[in-house]
Amino acid sequence: MIKFAAVGFTCTDVYKNLGISYPTGNGVDLLFNLMELTPSIEPSVVTAVGDDAYGERFIETCSARGVDISHIRVVPGGRSAVIEMQLNGRDRVHHRVERGVMPEYQPDGADMDFIRSQDYIHTDLSWNVTGLLGEMRKKGAKIYFDFSKRYQHPEVPEILRNIDYGIFSFEEENNEVRELLKTGCGLGAKILLATFGEKGSLAYDGKEFYRQPCMPAGTLVNTVGAGDSYGAGFMSGLLLGEDIPSCMRRGARKSAEIVGIFEPYHLK
Repeated sequence: MIKFAAVGFTCTDVYKNLGISYPTGNGVDLLFNLMELTPSIEPSVVTAVGDDAYGERFIETCSARGVDISHIRVVPGGRSAVIEMQLNGRDRVHHRVERGVMPEYQPDGADMDFIRSQDYIHTDLSWNVTGLLGEMRKKGAKIYFDFSKRYQHPEVPEILRNIDYGIFSFEEENNEVRELLKTGCGLGAKILLATFGEKGSLAYDGKEFYRQPCMPAGTLVNTVGAGDSYGAGFMSGLLLGEDIPSCMRRGARKSAEIVGIFEPYHLK
């Protein structure tokens, strides 16, 4: 069994005008999709929620899917992170962000012991994580890092020195993107990915670039979760020992599937 933990920022997306909400976060979305593709993993979430209805639902959702919730911290009197969403056509728009208990969250000693015991970790720039990365992988855990669109963040070089895999989101492929991936692998990352929406994706392993066209969705409903589901597909192939082109095809296929539903993962 492969231990895979989503560590860090989590929240609930709320579409007030539609009466729809669901627990989420980049790591949670990737993890739930990865569990469908790779049932043999031991999934867990390491984060914090408030002792409110959103926090309760978050924990219940993870537990119902068989996710280890022993390191989800419940903050007494705290508010769980909530993002109010709106749809602009089929694209999501962050309308209002309530970060709740997350700005102050840092894993304690027991949490860090648990994180270090994992085989793979997903995390991102949505919380204060950079200084913890080296400690997280001290016992061999491999880190998959989601940079989203924040390729110019001042901590990117330090992060690239302390991760194994990373994914960036861009509008289109250009020389700047290619140079970023080259630099990142030169700093220590093993494989870096760049996604371009309907224009496909690019991967670099320190030696060679690989390209994958976008796979058309049968019906485009909501682009939320496209990048995380791509990451889930890619990682499922990686965990199965497949080569990079095969992993990228898995990612494109899963992304095309998820943009055809409203939520970023299939509901149980």
